[in-house]
Amino acid sequence: MQNVTDRPHLIAVDARPLAFPATGNATYLHRMLLHLMPLRPETDWLLLSHRGLHPTFADVVNRPRVELNVDQSMFARLGPLWMHLRLPGILKAARPDLFWGTLAMLPLNYRRRCPYLPAIVNFHDLNSVRAPETMPLWKRLQHQFLDQRTLRAADRILCLSKTTQSDIQTAFPDLPAKNLAVVYPGAELPAGDTAAPRGPVGTLTDFFLCVGTLEPRKNQATLLEAYLAAGEKQSGKGGGSMLPPLVFVGRRGWDEELYRRLSSGDLESRNIYFVENASNAELQWCYRRAACVCLPSLHEGFGLPVIEAFQLGKPAILSDIPIFREVGADSRFVRTTDVADWRDALLETGNRLRQTTGSESEPAGLRPPEFDAKYWSHTERARVLSEIMDQALAGR
Repeated sequence: MQNVTDRPHLIAVDARPLAFPATGNATYLHRMLLHLMPLRPETDWLLLSHRGLHPTFADVVNRPRVELNVDQSMFARLGPLWMHLRLPGILKAARPDLFWGTLAMLPLNYRRRCPYLPAIVNFHDLNSVRAPETMPLWKRLQHQFLDQRTLRAADRILCLSKTTQSDIQTAFPDLPAKNLAVVYPGAELPAGDTAAPRGPVGTLTDFFLCVGTLEPRKNQATLLEAYLAAGEKQSGKGGGSMLPPLVFVGRRGWDEELYRRLSSGDLESRNIYFVENASNAELQWCYRRAACVCLPSLHEGFGLPVIEAFQLGKPAILSDIPIFREVGADSRFVRTTDVADWRDALLETGNRLRQTTGSESEPAGLRPPEFDAKYWSHTERARVLSEIMDQALAGR
């Protein structure tokens, strides 16, 4: 009998994340595809989207055995409409061997409409259950309606972490455990040159760095208030603030007040800066020039900046949530929404960083865990995903 890996297959992919740069979903899918393709040289790939892909991801589209199908119908204006009204017909016409749902979603009544087609689905988090108050209303209602239906229809559920796997098992205890698999993302920063962001940020060094879309779940507003309070407390002791600068890197989300404050530039006089829609080269520059990464999230499916920081030997200050305990051992943990606790952590860390500037020793209490480059490599993570793809193909 011929092994499933010996036969060519057509894998259809929900490529909508690649229409938007600088998001965690886009980064995950882009890097996974780039490393899956060499592992599966006989596989054909059909990338499906409701709009054209961003030029940043041309290196995927231009690979051999890759076809891009961008829907031009009236339903393509909204991604959810396209998913539920158009995608089943597109899949029926294309007749792939496997569908990869990359955005925690399958078309409604998937098993009835696509009974022949096995599906694997990414669940980066379970925010609709764990942190619904941090989501826009329409998105929350959509996921609360669809998540359970998607989880029951999928042949394999790709959990971004053990925390996400546990959240799903707790919320839906009757789901077969064998259907859930933990597939961590790769954490290699992309090779290539770094580029300093434009403006005053490009002159900075040894700063606090916070990476992520500006949204309530990321809780950047707490970090901002804590930093301002730390500066005032230090200035109150005489001599002005000696805190490292604070740099936010991300794209505009749905925390409009935070976006207004950061994008106005008014906070730069207080050593607070914002890099919007950073390129990969600019993000690398920020990681390499930062002294410490700060992530105040209320809830995360993974928290890629933690591992990317550790890859470069950077310490981290993290909110005390399960996923950060899972991947960020030995970091400084802070009560999530406690501004005073964050303020004190910033002051203490700033003092330790200043005391060790120019020395070869690492700041006490800020030593990141050892980084296992092979384990976190994109190739190793893609290999795990490829094996799950083969299991789904064989199971049908």
